[in-house]
Amino acid sequence: MKSLLALLVAIGMMGFVAPAFAKDDKPATAQKADDKKPKNVRGEVVKVEGNKVTIKVKDKEVVIATDDKTQVTIEGTAAKVADLKAGQKVVVTPAEGTAVKIQVPKPKAPKPDKKPAA
Repeated sequence: MKSLLALLVAIGMMGFVAPAFAKDDKPATAQKADDKKPKNVRGEVVKVEGNKVTIKVKDKEVVIATDDKTQVTIEGTAAKVADLKAGQKVVVTPAEGTAVKIQVPKPKAPKPDKKPAA
């Protein structure tokens, strides 16, 4: 009788614990990778005013704060915030708060036209 009672208690406890484990949608390794990867924002420079850079992201403008520690690279070369020009495509890391990195990637080479030989 005691063993039957112990078995029922054990099954009852599993009923409380199992849903907590089943609720986790992502595996633990995927969550850790997402937490470590800094988010960034891509856009086009609209204007630079002091330590503020305004970029156009999709249909809205976002003001990015910078400081002395913000690293700026233009096509692989170290630069300053003041060197950024309107119209440049940028990648800002992180997406929120003060920018740590602002990168202007090298423009992609245009694809050559493939015309069939006549």
